[in-house]
Amino acid sequence: MLVHSFDRPNIELRVVRHHEDADKRRAVLDEVARAGGPGLLYVATRKETEQYAAALAERGLRAEAYHAGRRQSDREAVHARFHDGALDVVVATTAFGMGIDKPDVRFVVHADVPDSLDSYYQEIGRAGRDGAPALAVLHYRSEDLGLQQYFAGGAPAEEDVAAVFRAVRRHGPVRVRGLGERTGLGRRAVARALHLLEHSGGVLTRREGATAAPGATPAQAVAAALAEAESQHAIDRSRIEMMRGYAETDGCRRDWLLNYFGEETSGWCGNCDNCREEGSAAEAAERAAATPHGWEIGTPVTHREWGPGQVMGSEPDRITVLFDAVGYKELSLRLVEEHEGLLVRDGA
Repeated sequence: MLVHSFDRPNIELRVVRHHEDADKRRAVLDEVARAGGPGLLYVATRKETEQYAAALAERGLRAEAYHAGRRQSDREAVHARFHDGALDVVVATTAFGMGIDKPDVRFVVHADVPDSLDSYYQEIGRAGRDGAPALAVLHYRSEDLGLQQYFAGGAPAEEDVAAVFRAVRRHGPVRVRGLGERTGLGRRAVARALHLLEHSGGVLTRREGATAAPGATPAQAVAAALAEAESQHAIDRSRIEMMRGYAETDGCRRDWLLNYFGEETSGWCGNCDNCREEGSAAEAAERAAATPHGWEIGTPVTHREWGPGQVMGSEPDRITVLFDAVGYKELSLRLVEEHEGLLVRDGA
């Protein structure tokens, strides 16, 4: 087994905070125009890819928009031109990047906050694959997190889940298209309900289609599916909050990012905006020395309410835990100590 670090030390990490959307848009355009290229600009919507690409073209850059709504041939052409050096910047939604291995991408700029640090790490990881210095900049407004919370959605309607389960039980094995015809629901609604029913154990999905699990009653299956939806939604919300933490931390950003993936760090990278503006390796060592022992990254724990989890980051006064049921949570060590049994280390 080969274990590789998540660290990409040649990528400088920066966050630029904004209060007004118009100011943010101007700053993004200035950032990309200064950077030159080749680089990537990630935005939240298809409409914005077109708007930013047009604005950058007016500034003399060879810019193209890329999103899933464009024809396959157009998307392939953008890929090829970018790879061959015929474009300075591609303005894209998250649809762009899979399969791209261009070694000399010098910057990745985000005009909008991603849905999670998982997505952010994957996207900035397309910069600097040649090992030369590269730049990753997030332009951040806290208000933009509302868009990601909207995308995260909520639980489906109880009656929709019940209708899908009844149709599966009566007509299974049945596929998504058949369920749509029998329930009158759209394909997306059917697929989501079926996904929840499958993951919560009410439905079994095989090659020939979905069938009801033996002994599953409608009431049990629907209740379990809705509980699964709430658990998934809690995890999605927690990932958005970890993205907020990365954007708003005054500590080492690389430390925050790598701790999220469960990797120990020195607490000071020297190649992010916070480390360059304030702090030092000595201060990071002092902070690490002040962090209580016993809460190291990777420590398995159990919470009285949230169940099992694993420590993903530790500070002198708090720890970050990834719980199986509710995702990432920051916990005050003072409160943990004051409330005996609230959080226990497994095996302690």
